[in-house]
Amino acid sequence: MFLLSTEQVTLILLGVCLLPIAAVIILALIKTIKFAKKKQSFIEEESENTIEQKAVFYEAYGGESNVKEIVNEMSRITVTVEDIDLVNTEKLKELGATGILLVGNQVKCGFGDRAKNIYNIMK
Repeated sequence: MFLLSTEQVTLILLGVCLLPIAAVIILALIKTIKFAKKKQSFIEEESENTIEQKAVFYEAYGGESNVKEIVNEMSRITVTVEDIDLVNTEKLKELGATGILLVGNQVKCGFGDRAKNIYNIMK
């Protein structure tokens, strides 16, 4: 009969507990690296197409003549427009807006980390 000592049992239990934790940490690191690479390639792609992107964003807000003021608020962009009915919320969602709030003649869109870049494109 094969008997394990108390030390061996303790080491086995410790290994069983730590192995899943180590696996989760490794998976989290892999996802973080992939996200960072994806974000970097997206930023590079953004800088190449700023003129085209400016036109697309203004079109979503009803045209350049409809936009009165643009304000960057952390991860959100607030755009004051002449006519709120000209704003295309579906287009803004396609452009990456995670949340859209229409208040009076203001359009508040959450863009996360991209808000500052979008603000710089539009100003």
